[in-house]
Amino acid sequence: MEFKSHKIIIDPNDPFENDKLGRKPHIENFTTLLKNISSPIVLSVNAPWGQGKTTFLEMLKANLQINDCSAIYFSAWETDFVNDPLQAFLGEVNKKIESLVEGDKEKSKAWVNAKSAGAQILKKGLPVLVKLATAGIIDAEKIIEAEAAKFTEGLSKDFLDDYTKSKEAITSFKENVSKALKNEDGATSQLFIIIDELDRCRPTYAIELLERIKHLLDIEGLVFVIAMDKLQLSHSVKGVYGAGFEAMGYLRRFIDIEYILPESDLDAFIEQLYIIFEFDIFFQKRTQYQAFRYEKDHLKNTFKLLAKAKKLSLREVEQLFSKVNLVVKSTAENVCLHPDLLAFLIVAKEYYYGSYNGYINGGDTPEKLIQVLHSITPSLKSIDSRACAVIESSLIGAKNDRYHGNIGDALKHHEDMISDESSSTEEQGYSNDVIQLTKSFDGFRNSINLESLKQRIEMLESFKFNS
Repeated sequence: MEFKSHKIIIDPNDPFENDKLGRKPHIENFTTLLKNISSPIVLSVNAPWGQGKTTFLEMLKANLQINDCSAIYFSAWETDFVNDPLQAFLGEVNKKIESLVEGDKEKSKAWVNAKSAGAQILKKGLPVLVKLATAGIIDAEKIIEAEAAKFTEGLSKDFLDDYTKSKEAITSFKENVSKALKNEDGATSQLFIIIDELDRCRPTYAIELLERIKHLLDIEGLVFVIAMDKLQLSHSVKGVYGAGFEAMGYLRRFIDIEYILPESDLDAFIEQLYIIFEFDIFFQKRTQYQAFRYEKDHLKNTFKLLAKAKKLSLREVEQLFSKVNLVVKSTAENVCLHPDLLAFLIVAKEYYYGSYNGYINGGDTPEKLIQVLHSITPSLKSIDSRACAVIESSLIGAKNDRYHGNIGDALKHHEDMISDESSSTEEQGYSNDVIQLTKSFDGFRNSINLESLKQRIEMLESFKFNS
């Protein structure tokens, strides 16, 4: 029994085998563009957190390699423990470039020289305090004034020498990387460097990596594809340079072309989650009960409706679905699931906890949570008025206990709507649906056991859901 979704596996020989989001045509077009583009160039793949950038880039890398292109996938987040992004870059691309230059003495020598120049650049970038420490002065505060004066003249000369050496090292680095990428006919081989998770890095590392790419790695043959949540990254930039800093303009300096990742097929993604979590198997056992035969479709359709209305990211959908899965799998075979109400309450608990808590744990009437339902999007009823009416009537029906009912004016509103001649036909029809559906929850067999549903939803507090 599956309790969490697994990372999509990208087969290097068939990148789109597990493509459930319709990415294939976008990636194929993107691959063609990259093969025909002039270098050096930096492209960004921009999308908010959780929209599938990593999967897109992994498929892109595999598709590039199938098309006889040299490509490297580089997770910036996994390398931000180093001081200088250049060090991580050289470490990650080393094996790839060594395989490209293997058997060619001149190109192999050029790459060795490039690495040597890169080491010089890194060395010259060390803080002055390290220089003082290596000179035998460990505690800088204890340097007496005379000793400091001696160092001033020497360090001034060192600074000028370091500047010259660093400039020479940078020139040497670029020239030798270019030589390593040159073919026998003089043309330059393209190397596609795909950088992921930039917006998860510590801000200074992310900024330094962009600066290294733009100013040090602007070398013919290198094509960078960087995944980022530009808005999130702009906040990181402001965290370094100040709240008033024009972060978006700053980021545009480093990006030549920006590609907006197309929205995913949310329906297809949820259908895939149904398969992963084995819902078909679970619900099949429940079809022996007439009342439960449509639970599977009701849960799926209501969850899709709410996910679209809330504009949830793929990762948010996946995390919420993991919670739905636990509640569903903890429901006895002969207990009604109330799938529409379940899906809405889990979404409400996640994003509108105050209203949810007042309804399910406090003495609130359904009105506040019904307002939440309609505030998610003004057009929710027009998208699927029947599903919305089912959720609303379930919220009322769950509180409509004949002994201690607590529905407030939730039904009176709809009764007034029906009798109001100024109401539209759609409004009156919706209100009539809510009233009739609420009546269907009357009686012992059809009543909603809110306490039982609450216990299974609140059980989620005992579980930790990691990203």
